[in-house]
Amino acid sequence: MTRLLPNVSGVGVRVVIESAYDRIFRILVLSIGLGSVVFTLLGLPGVIEQHYYLHPAFSILAITIYLGLPPLMATIAFRAPVRVLRVLAVTQATSAVVFLALWKPSMVSEYLPGDRIPWIINIITISACVAGLVLRPVVAWLFLIVLAAESGVVRFLAYSSDDASLAFQDAVMITLISGVMLSLIILALRAGRDQDAAAAKAHDAVARVATVQTLESQRARYQAFMHDDVLATLHAASRNVPGTMELTQRSAQLALDKLDEFRDGTPTHSQFTAEELESHLRSSAQRSGHELEVISRADASSLTIPVDTGDALAEALAEALRNSVRHADWPDGRPVTRRAQATFRPAGVDIEISDDGRGFLARRVGLDRLGIRVSILKRVNSQTGGFASVDSSRGHGTTVRLSWTAEGAYGAE
Repeated sequence: MTRLLPNVSGVGVRVVIESAYDRIFRILVLSIGLGSVVFTLLGLPGVIEQHYYLHPAFSILAITIYLGLPPLMATIAFRAPVRVLRVLAVTQATSAVVFLALWKPSMVSEYLPGDRIPWIINIITISACVAGLVLRPVVAWLFLIVLAAESGVVRFLAYSSDDASLAFQDAVMITLISGVMLSLIILALRAGRDQDAAAAKAHDAVARVATVQTLESQRARYQAFMHDDVLATLHAASRNVPGTMELTQRSAQLALDKLDEFRDGTPTHSQFTAEELESHLRSSAQRSGHELEVISRADASSLTIPVDTGDALAEALAEALRNSVRHADWPDGRPVTRRAQATFRPAGVDIEISDDGRGFLARRVGLDRLGIRVSILKRVNSQTGGFASVDSSRGHGTTVRLSWTAEGAYGAE
C-alpha cells in the first residue's frame, strides 16, 4: 500500500506501507533461502559425486536453478518486490517437478554409485516450503504429495535393487517432514492475512470516528457561530443605537465572510502566529467592550496555532465576556469587576475570563443552551489540544478558563 504524505514544503513524499502478509512472506523467503544453503552444504559431496553420473547440461541446470534460486531469493528478500519473489518461488517449485521427472532419463549410468540417494531428494523439502509461499493451502498439500510420490519413484529407479520398501519409506519421510514445515508456513501466512484484515477493520473504525468527530466539531462551530455572530449582529441592528451602524455593518460583513468559509471549507490560511492570535483575541475582547491583558512568556513568539483553534478561542472569549455583561450584574446595582487575561506560552495559550458578579448554578444550564455549552465549552473542547471550563456558584462570580496546548507538548514546558 502506498500513501502520499505532505512534507513541510508541501511536496508529496511517497511512503510505502507494507502489509503484515508481505513482511511475513519476506521473512519466510529469507528463512527458506538460508535453510537451503545449509541443506546444500550438507549434501554438497553427493552433488559433486553424482555430477559425473548425470548428463552435464542437466546437472548444471539442476544445480543452477534448483539449488541456486533459494539463496538468490534470500539475498533479495527485503529488496525485491514481492511479485518478483513470487515468480522466483514458482520457478523453483516447478523446477523440482521437472528435474525429478527428468532425473532417470538424464543419468549416464543405470544406477548411482553405491545406491546413493539422488541429491535432489535430500533437499526436496525446500521446494515444498517454497510452494507453500505461492500456492493456496490445498494446492500446496497436493503439490507436496506429488513431490513425495515422484521422489519415491526416482529413488526406486536409481536403486539397483527391486525392493521398493526403501523408496516408499523415503516418500513417507518426505511427506512427514515437509508436511510439518509446510504447515508452519501456511499458518504464518494466514496470521499475516488475519493481521492485515484486523488492521483494515481498525483503520475503517478510526476513520468513521474521525469523520463523526469532524462533523461534530463543524456542527459545534456552526451552532456557536449562529448564536454569537449572527444573533449578536441581528440584535445590534434591531436596537438601532445611534453611532453603532458602522460597527454593525462590520460585524455583518465578518459574519458573511465566515459563512463563506463554512460553505467553501477553505479558510484563507491555516495557522495563526502568536502576534496574529494576540491581535485576534484583543479584537474579540474589544468587540465585547473590554480590554484583554496579555502576558507573554519567554520564547512564546514562536507559537503557531491552527486557525480553527484560534477562532474557537477568540469566539469563546467574546461569548464569555458577553455572558458576563448580560447575566453577572447584581440586582441591587453593585458594580461588577470583569477581567480578561491571556498568557502565551511557547507551546500554547491560557485565557481566563472572570467576574465577581452574582454567578449561577452550572448544573442548571440546559443541555441545549448554546451560550455556555456550545459557544464556550464544546467549541473549545472539540479542538485538538483545547480545554475549556466554567466555574461559577451563586454569589461568588464566574471564571471561564480556555486553553490550548500543541499536540505532543504536554508536560514539556
